[in-house]
Amino acid sequence: MCSPYRMYQFWLNTDDADVITRLKVFTFLTRAQIEEYERLVAEEPFRRAAQKRLALEVTTFVHGSDATAAVIAASDALFGQGDLTALDAETLRSALDELPNAEVAAGTPVAEALVSTGLVSSLSEARRAITQGGVSLDGERVADDSAVVAGTLPGGVSVLRRGKKTLAGLFVS
Repeated sequence: MCSPYRMYQFWLNTDDADVITRLKVFTFLTRAQIEEYERLVAEEPFRRAAQKRLALEVTTFVHGSDATAAVIAASDALFGQGDLTALDAETLRSALDELPNAEVAAGTPVAEALVSTGLVSSLSEARRAITQGGVSLDGERVADDSAVVAGTLPGGVSVLRRGKKTLAGLFVS
């Protein structure tokens, strides 16, 4: 019913208070493994080890190991720990479908793309974000408000980022 990326992100975003119960209900992990994750949640919640394992187990069970591996690579790349150009076009497009996105023409100014995706509410806010160094396109910081979208990633798409965690997809025609 939903894409592997959406499913993975749903389980990855499980609250610390709920993750151990969900590991018990939705996975086939042993009692010892679950107790270890319970310890990790208590001692190192920032690592999100239990959530990662929960997302891995459930997504693999539903969509298979190949789809899960592709989704993990896409998630890592989108959030700065992987290479966007190494992703296959189908996985990247599927992940971008889950983000705010817009269809734009090649050569569209980045400032306009920021407004089109809803990452900012006006062109002046977009220009200000670019000037302050808070915008990147396909993993590269946008330094000039005259920069344009090219759709250089696999499948003719681009990833627009405002700040550290606010992402949007651009489907370039």
